[in-house]
Parts: sequence; C-alpha cells; structure tokens
Amino acid sequence: MRLMHTSPLWAILIIGMALLTASSSLARQVDVHASVDATTIGTEESVSFTITIDGSDGSNVQIPEPPEAEGLTILQTIPRTQQSVSIVNGEMSRSFGFTWVYRPTAQGTARIGATTLTVENREYHTQPIQIQVIPQDQRPARPRQRDPFAQAFRNQFDQQADTAPAEPDETDLFIRAVPTRSSAWQNEQVVVEYRLFFREGIQLRQSRLTDSWDAEGFWREELEVETRPIPRIMVENGLRYNTIVLKRAAVFPTRAGELSVDPLKIESEAMMPFGSRDPFRSLFSMQTRFTPVQLESPEVTVESRPLPPDAPASFNGAVGAYAMTVNADRTSLEVGESMQLTVTVTGRGNLATMEAPVLDIPAAFDVYDPDVSTLLDRSGDLLTGSKTFRYILIPRTNGVFEIPPVTFSWFDPGVGRYRTSSSAPIPVTVTGTATSPLSVTATTNGLPVDDFAPLFTDASRWKQAEQGPLHRRWWTWTLMFLPLAVMGGALVWRRHQDRLVHDPRWARGRRAHPLSRKHLKQAMELLQSGDTKGYFEEVERAVLGFVGNRLDVAEKGLTRHQLDSLLRERGASESIRTRLQGLLDLCDRGRFAPASFSPENKEEAFDDASSLIPDLDEQLNA
Repeated sequence: MRLMHTSPLWAILIIGMALLTASSSLARQVDVHASVDATTIGTEESVSFTITIDGSDGSNVQIPEPPEAEGLTILQTIPRTQQSVSIVNGEMSRSFGFTWVYRPTAQGTARIGATTLTVENREYHTQPIQIQVIPQDQRPARPRQRDPFAQAFRNQFDQQADTAPAEPDETDLFIRAVPTRSSAWQNEQVVVEYRLFFREGIQLRQSRLTDSWDAEGFWREELEVETRPIPRIMVENGLRYNTIVLKRAAVFPTRAGELSVDPLKIESEAMMPFGSRDPFRSLFSMQTRFTPVQLESPEVTVESRPLPPDAPASFNGAVGAYAMTVNADRTSLEVGESMQLTVTVTGRGNLATMEAPVLDIPAAFDVYDPDVSTLLDRSGDLLTGSKTFRYILIPRTNGVFEIPPVTFSWFDPGVGRYRTSSSAPIPVTVTGTATSPLSVTATTNGLPVDDFAPLFTDASRWKQAEQGPLHRRWWTWTLMFLPLAVMGGALVWRRHQDRLVHDPRWARGRRAHPLSRKHLKQAMELLQSGDTKGYFEEVERAVLGFVGNRLDVAEKGLTRHQLDSLLRERGASESIRTRLQGLLDLCDRGRFAPASFSPENKEEAFDDASSLIPDLDEQLNA
C-alpha cells in the first residue's frame, strides 16, 4: 500500500525535474566564436585557432573537423579542449572550446578557413580568418609559442625562460569611439560611444581620465552607462576580446561645418598574464604583474550641415522628433482669478536649449513668464525626455474669449523637412465685474492707464537718509574687496583640483583618511547586521587601504613581509608594525573562522584599527 501511494508522488517529482531541466536548456543561450591568439606572426612562430562555445559545458557538442588552412600547416588534428566556469551576479556561465595550433609555411598572407560546429543538434558556422606572416626579425620580442604537446616535457627552468612578461600592444588593449553618424544636420543628436576592448586575461586597475574631454562646437549631454559593467565577448579581426562601455554622450552641433570631438584619454595599470595568450589558460595564470598603460580613442569628426532655409515662422531651432500637448486647468473663472496653461513637448532631441513656443494670448489677459521644467531620460541609447512650459493667465475683464491654437515647429532629420504641430483653440468664459471698462483702460499711446502712479503731494511721510562720505561706510570696502576674495578662493580651488589630477601620490594621500573612515563605518554596519566575515574584510580593507594610499603603493599585491619592509623603510617603529601584523592576523582568523569570535573579540578589531590608523599616520608624517 505504501508503494502505491508514494509512486505517483515520485512520478510527479521526476516529471517536474525533467520539465525544469528542459526549460533551463531552452532558456540557455549558446554563442559560438572563432578567434586566434594573434593576427600577425613571425615565420618561426605558431598561431592558436580556438572555437569557443559560450553557454555550453561541452556535453552536447560534436568535435568539429579542423578548418583547412592556406599558408599554414596544422600541428595536430585532435584539438585541445578547455572548459571554464564563471559566476557573475549569482549567475553561473560556462564556456567550452577547441584549440588547434598551426605553423606558417611561408611569408605572406595566410588564411584559416571556415568550419561547421554542431551544438545541441544545431549547426553553427565560423568565419574565415586571415593571418599575416612576416619575417621573424621584424617581430617585436614576445613570449614564443611552443608546441602544446612539447610543453608537458619542459623542466622548471625552461618554463621560467619562456614566461617573460608580456607587454600590451595596440591589439591587446584599445578604446574605440563609435558615433551613430558622421554627418548630421545642425542641432541634430549624435551619440558617441566609447568602448574599451581588451584581450581575455587582461585586468585593469586605477583607471582615470588624464585630460578634460571636450566637444567644441557641440552642446553635449552625458548618457548613463553601467557603473559595474559585465564584459561582453566580441571577435574583432579574428581576435577574441572582452568589451565594456566607458562613456556615452549625446552631442548636438551648434554650427555648420566640420566639427571634432576630443579623444577620450585614460591612464591605467594593466595586468597581462605571462607566457601564452590562450584565452582559457590565461585565466589561470598566476605569474602576473601590472604595467602602466595610456590609452586614447581616435578623434571623432562630424560634418554638420545647415538647416534648409524654408523654415516656418513658428520654428525656433528644435531638431529631432517631437510631439506637443496643450492643456488648460480651467476654462471658466472670474475676473482676477488665475488659470494655468501648460504646453508640453516630448521626444528625442536637445530639449535643454529648446525655447518656449510663441503664444498669441488675448489682450484681456495678463500673461506671466512661464515656469519651465525639463525631464531628461539618459538611460537609453538616445537622449529623450520632455520639457514643460506653465503659463499663468489672469483675466482683467469679463466676457467669452478664445485662446488661439499654440503652434510648434521643428526639423525632422529622419525625413529632411520641417514639421508643425498645432493645438485646438481653447474657449474661456470669464464672469464677474471688471474694475473699469476695457475701452477706457488704455491711453492714446496704447499704454495701460493703471501703469501710471498719481502725483506725489505729501512729503511729510518721507525722511531724508543721513548722508556721509563713501569711504567711511563699511559696505563700500566690502564691495571693493569681495571680488578679490572670490578670485583668490577660485584660484586656490583650481590649484587644488589641478593637483588632484596631476599628482596622484598627493591625491591618494588626501583620500587616505576619508576612505579609511568610510570602510570602518561599513564594517560596523556589517557587524550590527551579523555579517562577521564581511566585518573583518572591511576592517582589513580600511587599514591596508590607508597604508596603500599614504605610501602610494598597490597594497593588494604586497605580501606581509613586503609590507613590513616598506613600513620599516618609511620610518614606522617595530611596535606599530607588530600591531599591524597582529591586526591583520586577527582579520584573517575572523574571515576564515568567524564562529570562534565572541562579540567582545569582534569589537576589539574595530578598536585596534581605529587607534592604529592615526598612530601610523603620525609616524609616516614624521
């Protein structure tokens, strides 16, 4: 009886797991890329050709035939397989690949042909890749590629000799500037995207702008980019890259002619693996070092064309794609009451500089300058948003009036002509009694009567202020020296900003204390939330980050012995170095064995760090 009751339950569970597995398999996206480790090689070098399958563990992949090659000879017909697993934002992704090694047979242009790969019963076709073979003496020094089968028999000294540090070149790391168009109408939106390309295995740190990015002759608006982007994999000219978006900006040419957008320049430190540039093996290479690099995107040139001359009278310079709405909050009111007329323009274009539409309001209304609000959406590929103009109208006499249609014109670059949008007329009924008939509220010169004040006849209420020499009044001297004080303050602020940009060592020293306090504050919050491991990590980050900023060193790459030697050279006493080593040991135990600490012992690490940081600062300043 028990088996009869439980077997349906087991059947349901098995069916549910099968459906879940099938749905996850369908939802998984498979991408196939073909790439080489270099597109220019010497006559004595080899080239690795890799087919990478992203989103597959290789279980449903048929081993492909090696692609045919021209000017190259294959070293082995059985490919070397690689597999990697990565976790990003809690999601696991897999990559599987096949690699063949080819050697050139002669100088000139070689070619690796296309091939077909079957993944989960679906065929994928790769593109052919061209290889340039040049004399070996024309190749820059770089780690020499060897037969992958012979590498297993090399001794330790051969491996060290073959793992010379690789310097990044223009094919390993570069910035590409991609405008949406190279020719645009005046005031038309052009989006420039700056994308960083870097080979797999390369890591960057301490990246910063080295120059002020500018776009003379353009109105520019920054668009949002991800603060923590996940690199996308792209194959460019047969090479496999990770790519992220550094910057995206919408620029609007303000005049006709050829205009240029400045290059984007950054300084960074790049970590390249030693030895092979194989995208799978480089992920696991531990022999690395950071190398300073300077990157610069190409200059972007945009040809700006003047707008056609046949613009309508209501055109005020708007270029893009727009829609207009006009609303009145009320159409029945009394004399002296107010009504609000709202004009909203939405669409794509330079909304920030858009002027208000021209209104033709009856003379019976007083009209005040509009209240303008702009809402821009910077999250998409183009700058969009809305601009709202709110007018306050106050009638001065009763009657039935009509607010004429509001007309708004713009140039649509998509069709190359002007467009016009007009609202419907708005009838307004005003009741109540006017203070004076409308026909006598104007003079013969057309000026309102009530704009003139009556003659002043009674001077008893006025008292002449006591006068004195200007040089004896305090506000005279204040007004004289205030501009000098403002200019002096601006000069000091400017020098401070310039030093922050051009003196990284001084800038890191300035940030040492604020960053350490920030990490200690975060550590206390983690402790109160019960995250003991995160608490000790933040305490360690606060102390090591302070030392790294004060000494202008990369603290994460230092061993305990190197850190102690560096502090000793900078004049830190043995007692304070011992305190630092003890605190770091305490943080290590807290990260790997958090359950062994009592609440009192946990707070000791915070107290030790709070007192150690000012003591370190005092000795390093000595």
